[in-house]
Amino acid sequence: MSLSFRPHHFLCTLGFEGMGYSPEFVENYTEINDTLQNNEEHPIQVSSGSDSICAVCPHHKEGMCGTEEKIRALDERHCQALELSPGDVLTWAEAKQRIKDKMTLEAFHVACRGCQWKELGLCEKALKNHRGKK
Repeated sequence: MSLSFRPHHFLCTLGFEGMGYSPEFVENYTEINDTLQNNEEHPIQVSSGSDSICAVCPHHKEGMCGTEEKIRALDERHCQALELSPGDVLTWAEAKQRIKDKMTLEAFHVACRGCQWKELGLCEKALKNHRGKK
């Protein structure tokens, strides 16, 4: 399975707990997450647009997100925080190390500003656990 992620989806995947926009979305994301958990050396290409996770999202229309402007801003902040560029390829193990090294809690609050999922606290909890902080 070839995988591509928008920049913000690296942190989303770290915090993924089986929730999403539709049953099809959750099924697809669960399969992607399982692939990465079972093989941390699986390559992921950084995308500047629609990616493997977006493929079955109900907000995905004609190759774009229904909130593309908001998502592009989210991606830009994640690119800055994680030092990613579209076209980069890294393994899930490398992505997790980059998150640990570069995504401080302060950077998280800036990078994820405006994300509807941020309020649930899943990503923040996952980030704190990943970085070894309570």
